[in-house]
Amino acid sequence: MDRGINMQVNAVLNGRVATAFVMMLIFVTMSLMALGFPDKARLMPLMVGIPGSVLGLIQLINEIRHSAYETTDDAAEFSKAERSMFVWIFLYFFGILGFGFIYAAPILVFAFLFIGRKESLPVSLISAVATWAVLFGFFENGFEIPLFTGLLVQSIIA
Repeated sequence: MDRGINMQVNAVLNGRVATAFVMMLIFVTMSLMALGFPDKARLMPLMVGIPGSVLGLIQLINEIRHSAYETTDDAAEFSKAERSMFVWIFLYFFGILGFGFIYAAPILVFAFLFIGRKESLPVSLISAVATWAVLFGFFENGFEIPLFTGLLVQSIIA
């Protein structure tokens, strides 16, 4: 009986479970908020939010199941990975907030792959160029959806 309760507490206190829950909550909230947007503005948030919500729920379930069998040796390794993940999330958040999607996303994709994941230079460059092509070509030009330009870029241009 105590072991079952202990496993449930470990699952709740586990950083991976908390991260999966927060990410799922962000996607669900984004999807619900997008339903109140005008038709043209709700397309992109729903294209990202609905699959993100489903995948977030699946990830949350997997993390809860996995945390019941986690050992203390694994916890230290995952703690380092979690810190790295949060650093990259904050870099993406502040990069896009300051410089917008078109400028920040390709640079951050390159930096994450080349520095964070030690991918080769060609893979990192191709991924960055592909990110720019999708954001600029597909969303800005194809769908004619103006993406957020960033607070710093807006203050420089204005």
